Amino acid sequence: MEQGKEAPDVDKLVKQFEESQDQGRENRELSERDRDYYDGYQLTDEEIATLQSRGQPPVVFNRIAPKVDAVLGFERRMRTDPKAYPRTPKHEDEANSVTDAIRYVLDDQRWDQKRSDVAENGFVEGAGAITVTVAQGRSGIDVILTHVPWDRFYFDPYSRTRDFSDAAYMGVVVWMDEDDVEAKWGEEGVKLATACLDSSDWSGDTYDDRPRYTAWADAKRRRVRVCQHYWRKAGVWHTAIFCRAGYLEEPAVSPYLDEDDQPSCPLIAVSCYIDRENNRYGGVRRMISPQDEINKRRSKALHYLNSRQVIAEHGAVENIGKAKEELARPDGWVEVNPESKIEIQPNVQMAAGEMQLLAEAKAEIDASGVNPALEGDVNAPSGRAVEALQQAGLAELTKFFDAQRDWGWRVYRAVWNRIRQYWDEERWIRVTDDENNLRWVALNKPVTVEDEVRKLVEAGQPVPPQLEQAFMANPQAVVRMSNPVADLDVDIVMQDAPDSVNIQSEQFQMLTEMWSKAPDRIPLEMVIEASTLRNKEQLLEHLKSQQQPNPLMERKATADVAKTESEAAKNFAAAEKDAADANATTQQSNVQAVQAHLAAEFGTPVPLIGV
Repeated sequence: MEQGKEAPDVDKLVKQFEESQDQGRENRELSERDRDYYDGYQLTDEEIATLQSRGQPPVVFNRIAPKVDAVLGFERRMRTDPKAYPRTPKHEDEANSVTDAIRYVLDDQRWDQKRSDVAENGFVEGAGAITVTVAQGRSGIDVILTHVPWDRFYFDPYSRTRDFSDAAYMGVVVWMDEDDVEAKWGEEGVKLATACLDSSDWSGDTYDDRPRYTAWADAKRRRVRVCQHYWRKAGVWHTAIFCRAGYLEEPAVSPYLDEDDQPSCPLIAVSCYIDRENNRYGGVRRMISPQDEINKRRSKALHYLNSRQVIAEHGAVENIGKAKEELARPDGWVEVNPESKIEIQPNVQMAAGEMQLLAEAKAEIDASGVNPALEGDVNAPSGRAVEALQQAGLAELTKFFDAQRDWGWRVYRAVWNRIRQYWDEERWIRVTDDENNLRWVALNKPVTVEDEVRKLVEAGQPVPPQLEQAFMANPQAVVRMSNPVADLDVDIVMQDAPDSVNIQSEQFQMLTEMWSKAPDRIPLEMVIEASTLRNKEQLLEHLKSQQQPNPLMERKATADVAKTESEAAKNFAAAEKDAADANATTQQSNVQAVQAHLAAEFGTPVPLIGV
């Protein structure tokens, strides 16, 4: 506890627990019934006995379980991953590291399975919870996610919000063996546990051990009920672990901090629906009445079909009991006294009426709660029509899906708060978002002078004189921390595909649509720059390198052009020489022909002018 403040008496916390169990006893019994209906236990012992006395099998047509499974299946399909967005543009890389860290914890803690368990508790019993705590691991402090079963979770009965944000207290009930108590709290814990062997006047059984007991301890098994209790005092969350006899761990301020560095409750709870009396219930409770009618109507119809009404005169048969037995048989034989009137009327019309009401009850349960399209039991002319029907069915479950989405966001936020608070040493996390490349991300990694110099040299940038002097003096000196989680300030959002994260994402979607229609008018670099891709800098560098001319290729191209031009000039000169030689040869031949003609004409050779 805080200095100067006295710890509350354990009776005060015990009264809070008993207040929760007493005021919520009736609703918990209904939640137990809802779970039984989902599991197929829908007939009471009296109803089963009645059916057996009629010779009818206790048959149940469970229409609830497929509907619940369909809803939970859609909840799994609609899940989204967390993503951290920076509050300033210069922290984008750090936000990516936060995203990697959160997803690493979720994968390590089998988040999907625990999320399914909470969703099932929420839709069947009406409420579910998970704790986000820490524990010492082999490589440091690990963030731990623990599913709290609905029958181990208790809370302030005056809370009215679905996220329990107005609850004055919440807690978890567990049963522990004496050996486990001794291993965790020593002899003092054992003394308190054994002191709980008193008679309790509590008559509820939801929070009992299995098998059930009605006291704070079981002497035969040496087991004791222990409460991990969280309560708000003066706006500050406190915690303690106690049994009926006293504190196993003394009250103290909650060690877990929120984003404002204030103590917070590690219990993250959610409920599906809340009525005006603050009773929390799930979607199953809305289907109980039509399910009961289905079972009853079918049993009635079967009973009518197996029964017959008889109208007879007094003394028509010698033994009425034997006559009834024969009439109940399909090949029964009844002897009637002479001149006695007996009339047998089958209950066909009454059975037909029950079957008609049975069909209406089936239609009612199909139309309420879960659209049949969600279960795949629908005939539609096209996939678009099926999708439209499914969307209509999902609209009826908006509150459930909204509650689950908000609960998931609060868990992500709590995971990040634990990381920010407890991961204060260098830590490497494995990231497998690229199926072809396994990479590692460092958190709280010291960056030395040598690291900075190497980074500048590899990038081809000059090393500042101050950094060069520091490198010469001490290359291993730490200049900064890479991804210091305690100093990162980010927003955790749900990366939800159907919805836009913010206006920027909406504008990016519009830009991509315009680019797809006119890729020659909108540069691809503009689309990549407006995106939130992690590796967009590498993509832009790659495109830039493809567009920038390579000096070696330029020189080679110039040489190829010069070679081509030289060869063309040589070929042109050779062609001109050949043409000149051919022309001279032709001209000489013409001169000789003329001289021969003149010699033959005049008898003597005649010189030609100009030749």
